[in-house]
Amino acid sequence: MNEHRSAKDAASDTEPSSANGMTLVSYLLGGLAFWGGVGWVADQLLGFSALFLPIGLGVGLVGSIYLIYTQHVRS
Repeated sequence: MNEHRSAKDAASDTEPSSANGMTLVSYLLGGLAFWGGVGWVADQLLGFSALFLPIGLGVGLVGSIYLIYTQHVRS
């Protein structure tokens, strides 16, 4: 069965490494954007100028790194 692999199949073997890099970057940016946004909204609703935004950014960064660790490093 393996001798029937085409060049397209061989090329697709190299795609996951670049897809994983893009996935990791999207996890980091998504976590920062989402939790930073939640922090910004909390600041606006509660009347603070910049209290929850940095907290949200920190939570987003730590959560993203944890997600990357659990899905890609530990597996």
